[in-house]
Amino acid sequence: MYSRQGPVYKSKGEERIADYLVERNIAFQYEYPLAILDRGQVRIWYPDFRLPEYNMIIEYFGMNANASYNEQVAHKIRTYQEAGIDGIYLLESSFSGGWKEGITARIEQSLEGKLRKIRSIYQQNDAVPARR
Repeated sequence: MYSRQGPVYKSKGEERIADYLVERNIAFQYEYPLAILDRGQVRIWYPDFRLPEYNMIIEYFGMNANASYNEQVAHKIRTYQEAGIDGIYLLESSFSGGWKEGITARIEQSLEGKLRKIRSIYQQNDAVPARR
């Protein structure tokens, strides 16, 4: 278990992510319960990090090279995507190079996509003649 301040993290990878989020002043909730439809049943999952201001999650998958675990990871990502939950998914190998900038870029991409969607809705509404 790891902790500098606040929550006790389950891995060094989670601690690194939390440190980054704190460093960038990005509000997060650690292992916040999330109801999700999984294989036809509503279940409670606990994504590693929920970013409430961005309506996103971050999941860290610390075990690598394990076929069974990799299948669980793929299922989890697919389930989040099918539920329309925007996520950032990291592996141990993600912590090389500019991983922090990668997270920032992914958050920006998500926000830009949401903004495009909102603009599209407004443009559609402007194109529809007013009812009388």
